[in-house]
Amino acid sequence: MKIPLHWVALLSVTILAPVAAEAALRFYVSVFSRPARLFRSDAQTGWSNAPNIVTTRINAAGEEWSISTDENGQRLIAQESRADRTILILGDSLSFGEGINIEDRFDVKMLSHFPARVINTGTMGYGTDQEYVVFRKWKHVLKTSDILLIVLNKSDYLDVLRQRFFGRAKPYVEKAGDSYIIRPARIGLLERWSDRSLVARVATRFIDPTIPENVDPSQSIGIISFILGRIREEVPRGVKVVLAHQGTQDFLGPKLGLSSTIFCKFADVCIDLDDALAASPSHLLPDGHWSASGHMAVAQTLLKALQD
Repeated sequence: MKIPLHWVALLSVTILAPVAAEAALRFYVSVFSRPARLFRSDAQTGWSNAPNIVTTRINAAGEEWSISTDENGQRLIAQESRADRTILILGDSLSFGEGINIEDRFDVKMLSHFPARVINTGTMGYGTDQEYVVFRKWKHVLKTSDILLIVLNKSDYLDVLRQRFFGRAKPYVEKAGDSYIIRPARIGLLERWSDRSLVARVATRFIDPTIPENVDPSQSIGIISFILGRIREEVPRGVKVVLAHQGTQDFLGPKLGLSSTIFCKFADVCIDLDDALAASPSHLLPDGHWSASGHMAVAQTLLKALQD
């Protein structure tokens, strides 16, 4: 049977157009920019840090900073092989150290005074709900005398209300009667392809499913309390839970009329970082991330609380 020419032409365009677009994007990236994929699709958390990358970025202050990750997507740091305790860190871009070199990050600064094996799972864009999923993956490494450090900041009050973030699906918490249910990330085929295809990666930013979301930050208090309560229940016996929080003075208090101590009941040690970070304008980059001096201030505050 002879296929009409217009069908042949249509089929050819359908097949060749994405291939040509992919080739053009790869050529552009190779010539005009530094190819570095910072994230990969993750069935449980929505996305995770890409493993084994070496690249540089420019921060909000116009300064270059470098990123090197291991096989787990965690930034490479010099570990103390003889340390008899582990610190597992849950957090977002602040814990990841966005905008600063690894030697300036708060946990690295702490190690000379507080020897430990550090597992810093901080990932840019994460909310407390995703951090709980990560905790369940890593909690088996914790033993008596180890530390679980949860870093909470004002972005978490909105992040836990979202089902998608920057073109990627994420797990989310849904209210069910008097309790809550954790729903898995609804990762579409296009998102899965985005790890291998630049066309798919660009398309996910523009073809983002419209999902109605309640972004009333007051609703996040119950969600975060639920998540922290689950972590408190599941943490291995003898592990110290430390909650370090930022954002009370300019968010939690003025917007919701709440105290920084609202979540302290879920931790053995509760640390307010606001005063330390407010001590100098230089502690924050223009986009609100901690600068090198900000990380030092956080390290000193954490050390004081942990050594008291």
